Amino acid sequence: MAGGDYHALKVAQQWSQTDRLTYLLPRLGYSYVTKAGLLAGNAVVIDSFLERETSSIVRIVLLYCVRVLKLMFSPPRGKYDVLVAANHFLTDVLPAVYLKSRNSPCRLVAYYHGLPVDESSPSWLLPRKINDAISVSLLRRFFDVVFAINQPVKDFLISRGVEAQKIRITHNGIDSIPSEMTEMTAKGPVFDACFVGRLVKSKGVSDLIRIWKGVCAVYPDAKLAIVGDGVEKNRLVKLIKNEGLDERITLCGYLQQERFAVMLRSKLFLLPSYAEAWPLVIVEAMSCGLPVIVYDLAALRNVWGNDIVYVPKGNEALFTKTIVSMLDDPELRSTLSQNGSRRSRDYLWGSIAQSELDSIASLS
Repeated sequence: MAGGDYHALKVAQQWSQTDRLTYLLPRLGYSYVTKAGLLAGNAVVIDSFLERETSSIVRIVLLYCVRVLKLMFSPPRGKYDVLVAANHFLTDVLPAVYLKSRNSPCRLVAYYHGLPVDESSPSWLLPRKINDAISVSLLRRFFDVVFAINQPVKDFLISRGVEAQKIRITHNGIDSIPSEMTEMTAKGPVFDACFVGRLVKSKGVSDLIRIWKGVCAVYPDAKLAIVGDGVEKNRLVKLIKNEGLDERITLCGYLQQERFAVMLRSKLFLLPSYAEAWPLVIVEAMSCGLPVIVYDLAALRNVWGNDIVYVPKGNEALFTKTIVSMLDDPELRSTLSQNGSRRSRDYLWGSIAQSELDSIASLS
């Protein structure tokens, strides 16, 4: 699940308290969000013979095309006041535009969560740029509100001709830390640092292993927890073994609420990503009182300023040195922890959902 999908589901949970919602989901998405308890309304499920997990780019593109075609030939019945595209990807934007033609004069809303970057996989970079070029033209022509996840995204949209008055900057958010998580902090191992995210190249997960090898050269018993799953998992398992870090790095797999227990038992949060828009995990880590170390990205500085620690992108040696310095400096960790905890209270899903709902309601 992409961050944009998660954002839309979380604010929808809040909207469901006052409005009736219908979710249009593929079979894979429906299975996931049902298991995660994220649905808060009726669901219309699109199914096909291709609905299964795959890492093949050809199969993924084909799957998306089949989903859109099935929707065109068998659209959901009913009339809607507002249609929301959870992402700016064509697989969300095209169905929204099509359904508007059957639900005029409903309003169209979309989220724009990030821009393509040069560090993207070469096989995905060109399709992503083509997608963005087409989707922006559709946003410009048909949509009433576009929620941009940060100022650079808003600037990009304006530069491509989207009217500034229809763009609203929004943020990701958090729920209050589940009370049962605080009770779990005394259970299980304690970690010197943790990472939470998808195990993909753009998250810098291979860098993370090499960085931690450097930390262990100074602190031989230092322990790192990696929470998440993804296409790089098998590569990471081999890299950890080859570097002799089996006893120093724990691959926790994908965790839902339990990820907070891992963060609450850690000293630092590490995110050596090469591309981010507004990573939810940073504010989650802050809410757990964790100092955060990241690669220096403009989108992160735009949101977090001096409340997190930056390392030049790709500089593994300096990232290692920064970790060691912070493990040596409990006073600095305490200051960053307090600042982060305070900042995290500004990003609760309830207030974010209400702000977005007010923007939509103002169109009436």
